[in-house]
Amino acid sequence: MNIVRALNRRAAFSIVPRHAAPLQRRNCTAYAGEIRKVTGEELEVALANREKPMIVDFYADWCGPCVLLAKELEQVAQELGDSVQILKVDTEIEKALASQLRIQGLPTMIFIGMDPEKPALRTEGLLPANSIKDIVLNELMEPAAPAESGA
Repeated sequence: MNIVRALNRRAAFSIVPRHAAPLQRRNCTAYAGEIRKVTGEELEVALANREKPMIVDFYADWCGPCVLLAKELEQVAQELGDSVQILKVDTEIEKALASQLRIQGLPTMIFIGMDPEKPALRTEGLLPANSIKDIVLNELMEPAAPAESGA
């Protein structure tokens, strides 16, 4: 499958350490960014045509932490808006893709930046919205060009 090759071309996955920040209750009913559920084929197209950093959430409906992560991703979508693309892949439907990507623990997120030389980042388990947002802002976004000084 091309998606596996595309991710492997980016180098091996890095494991992002779990952050110790506790989850806090948040009221999220609406969000600015879009979270889309995609198939393996749709994910492949999204990877080939991406114009912004991407978070891919591998989940299952029966997974309690996956349900909690969905709420955290809604908050990330609300706060970051259209600056990041958030996609969800149901591992019960996309079993072959989950197997090829060695998705063993749920939820698993893969963070894919714009720099093709930089490896994709991978986490397993529930992360709070602030930690997800920090990964996107610090690891996936292109740094702003420094202003030239007249000195």
